[in-house]
Amino acid sequence: MKRIRIIVPREFKDAYEQVMDMIAITNILITDIDRVIKISDEKIRQYKESTEEKFLNEQKTWIRLSIRLLITSIESTCFKLKQIAMIGYRSRGIILDEEDISKLTERTKDARPRYLPTDDNLKYSFKMLASAFNHKNKLKCGKEWGTFLKVLKKRNGLTHPKNKSDLQVLPSDHKDAADTMEWFFKLLQEQVSQPFDL
Repeated sequence: MKRIRIIVPREFKDAYEQVMDMIAITNILITDIDRVIKISDEKIRQYKESTEEKFLNEQKTWIRLSIRLLITSIESTCFKLKQIAMIGYRSRGIILDEEDISKLTERTKDARPRYLPTDDNLKYSFKMLASAFNHKNKLKCGKEWGTFLKVLKKRNGLTHPKNKSDLQVLPSDHKDAADTMEWFFKLLQEQVSQPFDL
């Protein structure tokens, strides 16, 4: 019996590999976030009868970690979305200008790194992915966007502290991070569940 050979266009393979890599990275980071949350939950049970000060001091490490991991997940996902968008544009024969190529590849024309601020990058990556595949761009900048910006500002302070207050976190920061995670992954699910026509 003859074997059937299917020739898959390179763009499909490239897009599939980028999507699978994005999923793998996201799953690793989400697993890390889940572990941090589990440790935090254990500490909540352990210290719930303690003084408020001791309770909060025990939680601060886990809140800081979860905020940093969340923004890392968002930044990594945005990079992968831009890689997938590049494949979409290339497969459709759409020629991009130098500015868009630089933003999508995160490299200047002379190969130096070029990074957009995280909030601009999030908007841009969703917009370009939607455009590359004729999707509706589902990124809305309402109340959730404001919460995301608060979490991002807090992460920036945690990552590059200029003074002691940059490292201070509150339970409300943890709630904002949890709300942002839910919002972001819902948006991502809506975007990638649309058909990817190459």
